Amino acid sequence: FMKKFFNKKIGVFILSLLCGVLLSAAPVKSEDEAIKVVKKSIIKHNLGGKSGTKCMKFYIDETEEDFQVDVRSNNEKCGGDPGVEPRMFSYTVNKKNGKLKTDSFEYAKKKGIDWEGDYLPID
Repeated sequence: FMKKFFNKKIGVFILSLLCGVLLSAAPVKSEDEAIKVVKKSIIKHNLGGKSGTKCMKFYIDETEEDFQVDVRSNNEKCGGDPGVEPRMFSYTVNKKNGKLKTDSFEYAKKKGIDWEGDYLPID
C-alpha cells in the first residue's frame, strides 16, 4: 500500500512539473494574447508604477518569430500633452514559446544589470 501511494505521489509531482513547464512555454497566437502577457509582466514587475497599465498605450508589430510591442505613455488619458505619446519601453513576445524580452531601463536597473539598450529576458 505505501509503495503504491508513494509512486502515485511521485507521478502527480512529475505531472505537475511537466504542466508547469508546458504552461510557461505556451505559444502566443494573436496580438491580443501578446498584449495580455505583456500587461501581466508589466504589473508583475511594477514597471507602470501606481497606475499599472492604465496610463499606457500598446502598439504592436509582427514578424515571423515575434510580436513586438511598443509601450507608450497615454498622455491623453493620464495628463500631459495629448498630442504626444512618449515611448516608455518595448517588449518582444516569441510566438512559439511565449518567452518575453524587454528593453526597459527600469527593469534592468531593478535587476542590477548595466543596461546598454539591449533586450533582456523577463517573465
